[in-house]
Amino acid sequence: MTADNHVHTRFSPDAKGDPEEFVLRAIKLGLKHIAFTEHVDLLYKSDPSFVMCDLDEYFGYARGLQNRYSDKIYVSVGLEVGYTAQNKNLNADIINRYRPDYVINSVHEVGGVDCWFDSYFSGKTPEKAAREYFEAVLSSLNAPYPFDAVGHVGYVARNAPYDMPLAKLAPDLINEIFRTAVAADKIVEINASCPVTRGVTVPCAEVFGMYVNAGGKKTCFASDAHNPSDIGRGYDAFTKLCATAGIATQTVKQNGKETSLPL
Repeated sequence: MTADNHVHTRFSPDAKGDPEEFVLRAIKLGLKHIAFTEHVDLLYKSDPSFVMCDLDEYFGYARGLQNRYSDKIYVSVGLEVGYTAQNKNLNADIINRYRPDYVINSVHEVGGVDCWFDSYFSGKTPEKAAREYFEAVLSSLNAPYPFDAVGHVGYVARNAPYDMPLAKLAPDLINEIFRTAVAADKIVEINASCPVTRGVTVPCAEVFGMYVNAGGKKTCFASDAHNPSDIGRGYDAFTKLCATAGIATQTVKQNGKETSLPL
């Protein structure tokens, strides 16, 4: 286990634990790289309590940890940005101001509702729910701000109230997303926070296979940790998926440049 590239701490509204606890846990597990990716979901409508942290405090605190532990682990100070058509310019302002080391561009809300909640699926067939989500992901790839990775492609199925065989529901959109991501040289993360009943990883094996078939090789491990004990969660599923695809490294960003670390 070398790197965990998707980590939320007390600076995200749905996570617990001080960032230093996560760093110490990562060092104990032998990681060489950890990326903090605190939530920035501007104009979020699904839950009024889901508010952005004080970014001045976050960046100041996390930069201090980056310096303090630089001889033991690379600490990347990043953000997970929730894309919508309505907030994209605000996201650009945040990124231009804070210059995060690493940015995951994710889609959570579609049409003003987070795909995690049952209300998103109300009155929708599995195909309609999937296609609306993937249309938003495709749009997110043209965001007016720099980003490094495409977050949890297939998030719509993670907490869905019904079965969603995504590769069958929206193959055209998924293929277009991956062709676009490959052409733009983006990382496609393998997120290991999915319940076992939903395919273990996001994207699931079948969808990730479509990324590989599109020429995709750049991926990274993302535990999507929300407390220190989550660091490294699901790493075995990540390495298994990579092995099946013939991928032997994960792509991380350090000192402003991408580099490869062994699995």
